Parts: sequence; structure tokens; C-alpha cells
Amino acid sequence: MDGRPALNDETGNSTPSRRGMLALMLGACPCLAVAVSASGGTPAAEPAGPNSSAPIRVAISESMIPGVNLNDARASMLIWIKQVESGLNFQVDISPRVFDTTAEIFRRLRAGLVDSVAVNIVEYRQIAEELDPNEVINDSEGEENYLLLVKRGSGIRSLHDLRGRRLLMLSGSRMCIANQWLSTVLDEEHLGRPEEFFGSVMEDPKPSRVVLPVFFGQAEACVTAKKSFDLMCELNPQVAKELFSVAASATLVVTFYMFRKNYRGVDRDRFVHAFSNVPGTVAGKQIATLFQFNSLKVRPHSCLDPGLALLEKADRIRARAGGQGRAER
Repeated sequence: MDGRPALNDETGNSTPSRRGMLALMLGACPCLAVAVSASGGTPAAEPAGPNSSAPIRVAISESMIPGVNLNDARASMLIWIKQVESGLNFQVDISPRVFDTTAEIFRRLRAGLVDSVAVNIVEYRQIAEELDPNEVINDSEGEENYLLLVKRGSGIRSLHDLRGRRLLMLSGSRMCIANQWLSTVLDEEHLGRPEEFFGSVMEDPKPSRVVLPVFFGQAEACVTAKKSFDLMCELNPQVAKELFSVAASATLVVTFYMFRKNYRGVDRDRFVHAFSNVPGTVAGKQIATLFQFNSLKVRPHSCLDPGLALLEKADRIRARAGGQGRAER
């Protein structure tokens, strides 16, 4: 070996297996999808009332699993559901599609045909009035930070030095507001919009293909997730020595589950309690191993404040620049 980072997924990608990727793209919290309701092609059950013991009907957005083959993702979900069904005693009613489009989730939620949704924060803003703000449920380590990285010795010491340079950006569910964050960073320095400031901007779902070109001098900068970068640095310490951040975001919660407003099915509290303690059950341990997640946590709505504030700021920048509407991605 010549000391250079290996160009393979085990080194450059924080998700070395397809199942691991699925867990990450689900915001590391697939285990709340235990009772996905029938959707698309099958009649929906009546909304659960306060004394109903009907399955909790969950809709998972396709935006949570970008870059993953949907058929493989569905197969992995079915394996997990069988574990839940036999080990945790929940009635399971799963959609043939498993994952729904954003438009379909919105339609079903507004019609009262779904009890809980798994969405990203951009989608949440569009349907917030339909959701219960009291509980936000995601992985116990589900926060994310964005980093803008450059190489030492490249002559780049600040944002100003990146004008006209090539930028690579990591894509994926956890990066759903990275573009908006970048626009706020540039605006603070009065540098204009990303599409005008940088010479080119390209996205890629693999951390290795975003970070390593900067290390090798093939691109001047990249925006990536801190957790992905930290893992790469653990495996290749030279990456940590050569790259540094010229900007970093606040800690953000960007993917999560929430209940619909006024949903009080009898299994709601049991649902939250059971899946907040998944590793404490036999089936839960198997699921945690299968999907490589830690544990789930119920958070207050305030955990979304940094992400929502970022989006509002991006909206103001867009409006000032003459753009229309929200800065949705």
C-alpha cells in the first residue's frame, strides 16, 4: 500500500452493505414501520378511533431511500416485518408497495387514511398542520451535521477562495436540506447563490466519490455529512490530516416519524414505548443487527427548530433573489 485511501465502498462509504444503506436512508429508524396500512390497490381501513385496536397505519416516503433498489428495500422490509410480527405481537398490514411517493402520503394523510408518517423535514413543512407536534421519533443518533471540506495546501483558506471552483455534494435522505444550508452559508458572506458562485456543482450518493476527489485534488471542495466523513477518517487517518472544513452546519434532525393530529389509537403509547426500546426484545435485537441501527428516541418538536430555521432563512434568500415559493428541494 502507498498510504493513499483505498477507492472502495468499505473505505469511502459509511454504508458497506445494501441493508446497511437501507437503514441509513431510512434515517436509521425503519423499526417504526411496523403496521404499514394498505395503500394503492387495496382498500384502506377506517381511521382508528380512541378505542380501536386496528393496526397503526404507517406511510414511509420514498424520499427516505434514495439510491436503493426499491425491490431490494421491500424485500428487506418484509424480512423485518416477519420478525416484528412473531416477536412483538403487533398486527401487521403492509402495503404492496411498502414505500409511497410524497404526493400519495400527503393525499392519504389529509384523507385520514394513515396514522403515522416517515418523512424528511422538507416534506414535513408541507403537511405540518396535519401532524401531531408533540412527538418526533427517530434514531437516538439521528442528528446530522453538514461540512464544507477543502484540502490543506490547496491555497483555499476560506469560502471566498472557492469562487469558480468545482464542488461535489453528497446526496441522500440525510442531505435533504444541504443545498439550502449552502445557500445560507454563502449569503452570510455576500457571495451570491451556489449555482452562480461555484464553477460547477455535482451530486453523488456515495461518500467516497464526494470526499476522495477533494483529497486527490480532482475537485476543490465538497459538502458531506459529518458522520460519513468521521467514518472515512477512522479508516483512513490521512484523509483527516489533509482535509478541513471551512463551514459546518448546526446539528440537524431531518428524517423522522410523526403521528397524524388527533390520532389516539389504543396502541399508540404501546407503539412508542415498544419501539423506543427495540434492542430490549429478542426480535428487536435481531432487527437492530439486520438493519444496523442503534435505538429509537422520542424527541420534543423543538429538535426540528434548527432545520426549520434554516429552511426559513433559505426562503428569505430565495425571495430576495427574485425566486418564487419556498426553497424546497
